[in-house]
Amino acid sequence: MLEYVRLGVAKGPLFSQATPEASFAHGIRNMKPFHTNTTREERQEWFAQTPHWDRVPASVIDSILDGIPDNAMLDAFVLTSMEQNLVPSYESLGRQSTVPAIIRAQVSHILCLTGNRAIGLLARGLELNDADGAENAYQLVMNAFEPAIALAKNQVVAYAGISAAYGMVSRRSESHEYAKRGLAELAEMRRLAPNVDRNRVFPPEALDQMEQHLRSLLAW
Repeated sequence: MLEYVRLGVAKGPLFSQATPEASFAHGIRNMKPFHTNTTREERQEWFAQTPHWDRVPASVIDSILDGIPDNAMLDAFVLTSMEQNLVPSYESLGRQSTVPAIIRAQVSHILCLTGNRAIGLLARGLELNDADGAENAYQLVMNAFEPAIALAKNQVVAYAGISAAYGMVSRRSESHEYAKRGLAELAEMRRLAPNVDRNRVFPPEALDQMEQHLRSLLAW
């Protein structure tokens, strides 16, 4: 079972704080809780009828549902997206491209931006000995990066983020596991497309820099 599911769903603060008042703050008063939906059709209907989500193109919703088959992770993704105000960022997706893999990569990127911010919050909480702040940030790291990986398996930024978070809380084995998974994805990207002009997607030497970063995480 994914660490994301155990932390984010079982006892994560993003879930424990998802009160009706919090929902109202996002303009979603009296909505049916997402986790009560049990079928794909019910989830599609919930998205279509829920404020903010109802403006996200159906092609994006379907791409997300296909990319996150784990129900607990999907529940966590939905609540995290609302708590972090990510839903408006999904609205423009699907208009430039309707290719599911591209849409999922775009959503994954949005989640990674949130996860990277959470890494900074985690570092700050640990530095200040703020246990609650550090725990909340740690939960957010997992709640952002795990679905990012589910949506785009080669999202090496997410592997690096999870590895770094585990290292910061002295979970060396898990940290190394994700660093190695990230390195494996980098190797696979290079193997499948050795002649691709990566400068169109990545800044120059970006893959080399990410490889160096992942290897540095293995030295922790």
